Amino acid sequence: MKKNIFAIWIIFSSCIAQNQKMANSLLDYEYQIVPLMEKYKIPGMSVGISLNDSIVYSKGFGFANIQKKIQPDGNTPYSIASISKPFAATVIMRLVEENRLNLDARIKDLYPGYEERCKRILGYFREEMPEYTFMLENYHPERNDITLKHHLTHTSENAPGDKYKYNGFLFGMLSVAVETATGSKFDELVDSMIIDPLNLNYTASSQLDKSKKVMLDKIALPYNPSDSGFVRADFPNPKLNAGAGIISSVNDLLIFDKAINSNILVSEKTKNLQFQPYKLNDGSLSPYGYGWFTQKYKDQTLIWHYGHHPGSYSALYLKVLEKNLTLIILANSDRLSHDFDLGKGDVVKSQFAKTFLDLFVGK
Repeated sequence: MKKNIFAIWIIFSSCIAQNQKMANSLLDYEYQIVPLMEKYKIPGMSVGISLNDSIVYSKGFGFANIQKKIQPDGNTPYSIASISKPFAATVIMRLVEENRLNLDARIKDLYPGYEERCKRILGYFREEMPEYTFMLENYHPERNDITLKHHLTHTSENAPGDKYKYNGFLFGMLSVAVETATGSKFDELVDSMIIDPLNLNYTASSQLDKSKKVMLDKIALPYNPSDSGFVRADFPNPKLNAGAGIISSVNDLLIFDKAINSNILVSEKTKNLQFQPYKLNDGSLSPYGYGWFTQKYKDQTLIWHYGHHPGSYSALYLKVLEKNLTLIILANSDRLSHDFDLGKGDVVKSQFAKTFLDLFVGK
């Protein structure tokens, strides 16, 4: 009996010690990110952390609305920019599981007027917005071997499958292809497959969703830094495509994260495929899978994505698989992502991610 009591006491003491260590790490992270927020000139942000699918931290900093002095919290909605891509990839892979979509289908067969539209947009960029020509100048819509898979893995430029290059514009084309293949609107698929079944009350498939007007009225307003502080910025394009447009909160994203971990949205086999680095034509590995970045850090697997709406919003979604640990940060300026060039595939370049990993994984 005494041995049993002693064993229980050891387990109980160990749990207390682990909980205390986690609490200390959370406080340390908060202590370190507030100066980072000031350094990178972020007016407001919300931070959420989950461990073993339980939210252990959810807090807002700064202002969601500077003029009205409204502070953000875990339920404050933001435009999540390219974190919309994991949502889109979830929908796409679910459709593949249901045999409603084939990733080997050619993009031109599922995108009406595709080749002509690409050439027209590239011409417009060259004439009016030369800084955006990079999105299409190495893309060859006349080719017959560009598939949905190539767009989903950011390998559709030049010779498809030869090289990874992050391109949110080309990823966004997937929503039109999905709509053609299924006969359903992309926002309706996001709603029916993710938002509604998970009861994401602080998430909308786009800023145009009239059914979420009350929630959308509470969106964190976007700002840009100025010499005198911050100036109000314009909202990004409110429409949804596969690459951007979803509005959400850190608490809702952690619910989404739990559903991913639990294989509720797609099967474990499909999830594991999404998390694997995509194999290029020469056998080398890309830093991107099917809708997610993936990399090794020390002995841990990092699955992540970032969001960057230039001049308005930014976001970070970071999973440490072996620890079942997730970090979400949403910000109402682009400065959470602006300086880190995360599209190249190394989340450790983000000071917000690196600080988190140092504390929770180790230096």
